Amino acid sequence: MSAGKALGAALGAVGLMVAAVLVLLSRGGGDQARSPAIQSNRPVASSTNPTPKPATTTPSPAPTRTVLPADQITVEVLNGTSRSGLARSTGKKISDAGYRLMKVGNSTTRFAKSTIFYQPGRRGEALALQKDFPEFTVLRQSSATGGAILRVVIGSDYP
Repeated sequence: MSAGKALGAALGAVGLMVAAVLVLLSRGGGDQARSPAIQSNRPVASSTNPTPKPATTTPSPAPTRTVLPADQITVEVLNGTSRSGLARSTGKKISDAGYRLMKVGNSTTRFAKSTIFYQPGRRGEALALQKDFPEFTVLRQSSATGGAILRVVIGSDYP
């Protein structure tokens, strides 16, 4: 190959690379801060077929359940200690605070911590009872609440 043809091929390759860089820059593919010598005051033509943007959907808020007032919250009180009469006296306190007492009895299991068990979706009612009776330090969701919205089990930590 002659020197002239080699030089022509090299210049052609350089020309193609310069053209490719200019095309990329005109499409926003380059960083103008890195190549300030290549600037254009011409507006970049917008595409006739813009890229469709994904549809944005606003998720609907989860329905919030209203916390029932105390007189609509049913409570079962169980004594999880060996102290006699504790469920009865605690049940009376809970009833006097306006809650609907469903059952008072003894737990078949001993509890170290006084616990409020609540039906699924009824954490708000458990928190309301806990606010009135902070000595119940543990909250647990359970579908086994004896038919009541809340089941209170008195533990050995109960005052």
